[in-house]
Amino acid sequence: MNYRNPIIITIMTTALLFFLSACKTGPLMPEDGRFKHPDTYNFKFIGYDTNISNPENDRRSYYRIYIDKIEIGRTTIGLESQDKSFEARIQPNRHLLVVEKWVLDEKSEKYIKLNNIQQPRPNFVYFGLPEKRIVVVTLKNDAPQNRTSFEIDYEHE
Repeated sequence: MNYRNPIIITIMTTALLFFLSACKTGPLMPEDGRFKHPDTYNFKFIGYDTNISNPENDRRSYYRIYIDKIEIGRTTIGLESQDKSFEARIQPNRHLLVVEKWVLDEKSEKYIKLNNIQQPRPNFVYFGLPEKRIVVVTLKNDAPQNRTSFEIDYEHE
């Protein structure tokens, strides 16, 4: 069989295009259609603790948020096991996020910063913030192990 014959090349090309178009399962969604577009914020932080075995150990807490070594705010207040969130508008770029955990001292009725040994480890993550996206960074702190994981995603509609 001569594969240089123009008729065979045309037939093979047409068959390949037909095969590729037949594999399509439905209309493709535009890339921007899946993600929420930034309006008042383009960065969102969510933090919470897991594996708290006793409700009496579930203290009220919040996180202070630092972007590129500058404090930009703090999360809402809630129990350690509850989601605490913070939203801000920052410049699209690659950034360093550092968090500090603060808990309520019930004796003095003031929030105190946990000492360095009790802070979530690691307490930082680098993330990229592209234009026209809302980056969501979620901190999950395994309380008994004091091991932290970060998940970075885009906010979906």
